Order: sequence, then structure tokens, then C-alpha cells
Amino acid sequence: MSVKETAKIDELRWVRAFSAEIIPSYLVEQIRDRDYSVEDFYKYQAINCTDSGKDGITLNPFHHLYVLANKEHMVKGFLWFVIDPLSKDMVVNIYSVDKAYWNGGGAVKKAVDHFKEVKNKLHLDKVFWITNYPKHSERHGFKRCKSVIMEYTGEEEDGREGHIDGGHIQAEELGHVEPTTEAALQHSA
Repeated sequence: MSVKETAKIDELRWVRAFSAEIIPSYLVEQIRDRDYSVEDFYKYQAINCTDSGKDGITLNPFHHLYVLANKEHMVKGFLWFVIDPLSKDMVVNIYSVDKAYWNGGGAVKKAVDHFKEVKNKLHLDKVFWITNYPKHSERHGFKRCKSVIMEYTGEEEDGREGHIDGGHIQAEELGHVEPTTEAALQHSA
């Protein structure tokens, strides 16, 4: 099916995934402005999709990976979000759909309907969508937050390397990275 031939997004169904291995790489590759490699995406998902405990391997309750599959069980899109258990909020990290299913905003409506369903089922408070294209999301009921995502790169943008927030916190005051976090980051590299 070519991009010009429009497929019906409503014919796809949501399926929670145990692994990102079932997601075709082109769906990750088409994500614009991503700051990670396709390989790192799959490594990260392999570490975080499941939990192992006394009951064996289970789905991680705070890490949600869903695929959109057609009648032939072919994956045509995916959605990745996390749940903050303290604030009871959903944070959408990635939503990628095969271009044939975009349907002039129909794909976003499909995602928003899924957000509502999960939000209600899990009694969540808010849904945050991290996006580089906020105007598109605003057309589907999202609004800009009072909070703003800030980015720190460690570069000398203000002439004071290692300073955050106008010099109130210096890098040496932050201490070292927790060993388990450091190990997890090295394992995913």
C-alpha cells in the first residue's frame, strides 16, 4: 500500500507488548528529532518492558509499550508511555504510525482515545505528551502546561560551565550518579 492510498486507522487494534522486537524498525527510524539510535531504543525497551520478581516475569506496571496491529497481526504503529506513580500521571514519550494510517489527524484521535481509556482504567490524573510539534496536539484537546520542560546539556551557554539555574546549583554539589542507575545506563550502551 502506498502512502497515497489511505488505510483506515480504525481497523487497527491496540495490543500491549512484552517486547519491542515486534516493532518494525522503520517506525522508530521515522521519528523526527530523536536523540538516540534505533538500536538504543530496542535495548532500552528490552530492559524496561518487563519486571522479574517472585511471580516470575511480568509487565512493568509503570512502563507501557503498545502496538497497533492490523487483521493480519502486522504492526503498523506503536505507543510508548510511562506512568509516574507519585503524581498518577501518564507521560507519552513516542507515538509512531505508518504514514498510510495518518488519515489527516485520525491517527492522533486514535491515540487520544487510547489515552482516555488507559487514564480512566488506571485512575490517572493527567496525560502529558512530550512533542516537538505542540500545535498538532493542541488540535486534539491538549493544551500547553504551566510547567515547561527545561534542557541542560552541560555546555558553556552562559559562560559558567557546570552551573544550573543561574549558578544556584553547581555540578560538584550534585554528587555522583547512583551506582544502580549508572550500571543500568552502561548496560544499555
